[in-house]
Amino acid sequence: MLNPRSLLATLLSILSCALIAAGAPAAAYGRSGSSGPRASASSRHSRQARRLRAGCLSSSARTARRARAASRACHRRLARLRRANSAPGTNPASIASPLPSVDPAPAAEESSAQRDAAVIASILATPCQNTEVTPEAGNVEVVKAAVLCLINRKRAEDNESPLEPAPQLEEAAEGHCQELIADDYFAHVSPSGETPVDRIRSTGYIPSPSDGYVIGENLAWGTYQLATAQSIVSAWIASPGHLANILEAQYTQTGIGVTPAVPESLAPGASGATYAQEFGVIIP
Repeated sequence: MLNPRSLLATLLSILSCALIAAGAPAAAYGRSGSSGPRASASSRHSRQARRLRAGCLSSSARTARRARAASRACHRRLARLRRANSAPGTNPASIASPLPSVDPAPAAEESSAQRDAAVIASILATPCQNTEVTPEAGNVEVVKAAVLCLINRKRAEDNESPLEPAPQLEEAAEGHCQELIADDYFAHVSPSGETPVDRIRSTGYIPSPSDGYVIGENLAWGTYQLATAQSIVSAWIASPGHLANILEAQYTQTGIGVTPAVPESLAPGASGATYAQEFGVIIP
């Protein structure tokens, strides 16, 4: 049985990481009005009316009865076309004032909000699995999945959309965890001066120098039963700096690294695990 004091002494070491942001180029977007299609429809009606009127004026028949019948039929068609051309919504005079009812944006926004709400509700209704599993070489993927579930559950409680895994961010997180163990240090910036942005950029996550981005990183290590996903995420949530990364609304993607070992200088001879989580979003 471990002494509670020695357990607390090797408890959990956490560093805060501030958001690292690059400016995004400004962009302007336009939306086509509804007057174009309606004006075209009105123009077609006008051309048809002119052709039909000309046909009525030149209509002739071999007999007076046939001529009168053809003329009446022709004028009835012309009257119907005039009524259609003057129907509400097709009058060219009313086209200059777009009608709110033809703007699809509110309906699209409402549909998107409903989908987001359904996703958040589903996350809150689904318990996270394997959160108390102690990391070992054979269950690292299970532990990473538990971390992602717990992080997204916390975001859902704050009404934030879940983070999606990104292979490049996972590569950066795993590489940093392994480096922390191999080089026996615990920090966001490596002894050689490599920063989280440097690590993430080297994976190709940032497509172009002209692209904007927001990037964050959380680190933690724990020993024995404090090395579980539940213990690590709970410690992050209890830290304002780490919680800010977890709940940052701009982030859309994440990558998680877990190595079943701790830096030797921090807990000599103790079993445990080291965690890294990268957060990111690209802003073209």
